[in-house]
Amino acid sequence: MAIKQFNIAELDFDKIKDEIKSYYKRTDGPFKDFDFDGSGLNVLLDILAHNTHYNAVLAHLAANESFISSAQLRKNVVARAKTLGYTPKSSSASAVVLKMTGLNAAISSLPEGTAFTTSDTLNNETYNFVTFENIEVGEGTEFTVFQGAIKTKEYLFDDTVHNLKFEIPDTNIDKSKLVITVRDSVSSTQKEVYTQFSELPGLDSTTAVYFLSENPNGKYQVSFADGIVGKKPLPGSLISIKYLTTDAAAANGLSVFTTSDSLFDSVNKPTITASAASSGGGSPEGIESIRANAPLQFVSQNRAVTVDDYKAIVRSNSTAETVSVWGGEDNDPPEYGRVFISAKPSVGNTLSDSEKTRLLPILDSKGILTVRPKFIDPEFLSIYFNIFANYNSTLTNLSEDGISAIVRSGLSQFNSDFLESFEGIFRYSQFLNYITNLDPSILSVFARVFCKKDFVATTSNTAKYKINFGFELEKPLDPTKSLITSTGYVYNGVTYFFKDEESSTENIRNIYRYSINADDVEILDKRNCGTVDCSTGIIEINDFDITAETTISIFVRPASNDIAPKRNQIIQIDSINTLIKSTVDTIAVRGTSGASDYVTTPREDY
Repeated sequence: MAIKQFNIAELDFDKIKDEIKSYYKRTDGPFKDFDFDGSGLNVLLDILAHNTHYNAVLAHLAANESFISSAQLRKNVVARAKTLGYTPKSSSASAVVLKMTGLNAAISSLPEGTAFTTSDTLNNETYNFVTFENIEVGEGTEFTVFQGAIKTKEYLFDDTVHNLKFEIPDTNIDKSKLVITVRDSVSSTQKEVYTQFSELPGLDSTTAVYFLSENPNGKYQVSFADGIVGKKPLPGSLISIKYLTTDAAAANGLSVFTTSDSLFDSVNKPTITASAASSGGGSPEGIESIRANAPLQFVSQNRAVTVDDYKAIVRSNSTAETVSVWGGEDNDPPEYGRVFISAKPSVGNTLSDSEKTRLLPILDSKGILTVRPKFIDPEFLSIYFNIFANYNSTLTNLSEDGISAIVRSGLSQFNSDFLESFEGIFRYSQFLNYITNLDPSILSVFARVFCKKDFVATTSNTAKYKINFGFELEKPLDPTKSLITSTGYVYNGVTYFFKDEESSTENIRNIYRYSINADDVEILDKRNCGTVDCSTGIIEINDFDITAETTISIFVRPASNDIAPKRNQIIQIDSINTLIKSTVDTIAVRGTSGASDYVTTPREDY
């Protein structure tokens, strides 16, 4: 007798039930011609199908949760990452550099936990920043404080418990501020500081290290070595875990600080100033970030040699969301013996100085001896558009302004989905398709692409400014027209702007300035203020006077509608300067009769 086939991979309830009925009807037994639907056995088939369906789904879920690429539960993603030697990033505390003036001469140090207070007036929240260690201070001394509260948890070490782990009770900790000390007994006054395990070479039975991991409850836990690979605490040892709880990114961007610490009396309270606004606060690492970073760190094998190695180390040891790395030989100008790193955190535009300072020795210890890392802040390239959308008014109740509002809202989402990272390439066809699909009524979209970069002009008349767009610029069809435009700056009560014109050198155009009088007539000042290299996108501006420090924007049009970032560039959409015009497609609405007044958009706008 031939073996009856049964589809054991089916997941759908109804199909499982049909498969069971078909199986019995294919046999020569009593159920071959049985009407299952009209009998009490139908209930039994429902139970069998439900049980099979339930178990099949559980089996598939269990299988998916076994792999880091398909797991959906955080605890399982974390567990898979642990096998790759990866510990998820914790919350990071916002930090700020302070200094005090008018300090009482009797105060020479700030004890650990000295508190400074600041308020977020917008959200009506108050945050405490504390010193995490004892700091020597004097008049005008700069020191760093971190947002949060210092806590300590103590445990007794019981060597009879297998795989003993000590849980940190708070979830919102900054694991970079974790201090683990061990005393041989409760009564002992001598304590030894343990460091977090980082690499196996050089580890022996006397090396005081601890291991940090995230448990299924989302909390960090500390464990110790077995006395062979790393030092094992003595039975009855007192384990002390000092850590910092923090409000993470919520405390970023604050710069006005006071103190009510008992160390300072009301008479001699010093003046506290911040060198910059607080920064560096970030949320715990999300599932998708863990899924991406864990394999990268595993591949790096805890060394910094390749570009991906540096990216993995920076991501796992900072709040960086996107990282760009390039060798000194690829820099402009070349700087041999260097590796350049640019990183953008999840909150804000640049890594804090404290994060960079902390990362440099980590990278140095894992990199090649003759290659020194150097951090470069991200450089933002803004793109903006003239967007023309044709739509079918019979498919929507929205007006032209309503369609334009949908398009403008879509710009923000496109920016978030495809740009704002070092790998974020602006692809023109992708952009047009994205805008077209924002609403079923939108039939076609055309966009003119422009770019903008800013530079800060100082009052020094010897200053030189280099604005590098990093791509070829489109020269105007009319050679008498300017390639660049700019925002204005003031000198001696007159507002000036920049323009350019052709020169005797191919692809090089000369920059000059002009003003506009009361009759809206341009007054030209043809002295040479710099050059534009159309082939490279490099604009050099010098030899101009300015009354006060001003941010000046330079506007250009790229030769290609596709724009790729270079090195430390990040592309972002400037919606403020973007023009959006929506027009009813008369042919779609009225057929061939609408062809007579159908509006087409010229490719150029010069």
